[in-house]
Amino acid sequence: MTAGTTILVADHAEGFDVFRDALASPHQFLHADTFEQAQAALAQHPALVVCSCHFDEGRMYDLLRHLKSLPGHAHTPFLAVRCLRGEMLLDDGLYESVKIAVRALGGNGFVDLLRWQQRWGAPEASHRLTQLVEKLLAAPKDETGFS
Repeated sequence: MTAGTTILVADHAEGFDVFRDALASPHQFLHADTFEQAQAALAQHPALVVCSCHFDEGRMYDLLRHLKSLPGHAHTPFLAVRCLRGEMLLDDGLYESVKIAVRALGGNGFVDLLRWQQRWGAPEASHRLTQLVEKLLAAPKDETGFS
């Protein structure tokens, strides 16, 4: 486990809370509501960037491109997420297109937490999210991709 590792979560306050509550391992968190706050937080060299597809009116891809362009951050893992309570699921086509776009831009994947919770239940979704985060944090900096 990577206790105490810093994770930047770029999302609105409710999404941040949903992600933090679902993650079953201890970490330090940086929270950014806006692109500018996320840019500033990157100076603290988080071990992982987690960004909502709803971040700052759809600026998730902007943050991913910015992260990968920064010296020293090219191999920082980036996990796109959708952490909402009780919202509608994304249709399958949109879900797959977000996954593909994130990977194409150098990100490490996309998790729709609500989809996972509905498919496997909240405890199993939490377990899977925690495993994924721990895998990304433990991987050598040039081997953070996953299927």
